[in-house]
Amino acid sequence: MLDLPTAAKLVRDAFRTRNQRKMRKANDKIMREWVLSPSKKLYHLSVYSYVLAKILSKPRFMGRTYSGKHKEIDSLLSRLVSFAQTNNKKEFAQTLSNLKNSIQDVETSDARYIKSIMEKGRLKTAATLYAQGISLSAASEMTGVERQEIMDYAGKTLMFDRMGEGETLSKRLKKARKILMGGKK
Repeated sequence: MLDLPTAAKLVRDAFRTRNQRKMRKANDKIMREWVLSPSKKLYHLSVYSYVLAKILSKPRFMGRTYSGKHKEIDSLLSRLVSFAQTNNKKEFAQTLSNLKNSIQDVETSDARYIKSIMEKGRLKTAATLYAQGISLSAASEMTGVERQEIMDYAGKTLMFDRMGEGETLSKRLKKARKILMGGKK
């Protein structure tokens, strides 16, 4: 079980090291937890960790020009951890908003794409949920991304092929029962 402070630490630590792989792994863990126990905070951390991984993967965002923004993001991520640990919901929400703005500032200064990185992060999160077996309607409702957009993206990227063989319905039901029963059979 991944709690909010631990999820925030994963994102902070991955960004501090400027390690894209570590950030993607953090994103995977947060997304898995979010699927099991949906919350807006985990959703935002999932999207932002995806976007930060994208930023870390782009050499143009890693130069001196962006060192001030990196420090700002580092500070905001540390504040998120602190507010998550003290369960300060109001400050956590405000810091999440500031983080979003800071990330968008990085992209705005060098916008090269039709879709913003933030929009792509939301879409990728929704499509991943869909590819992992969450219904299209549920993935759309959970993320606020239109169903048609999710289907288009999942189809174009062949996400279902990369997710491997799906599990049968009976296996998924057994897993769900196990989770709901607290590990008991």
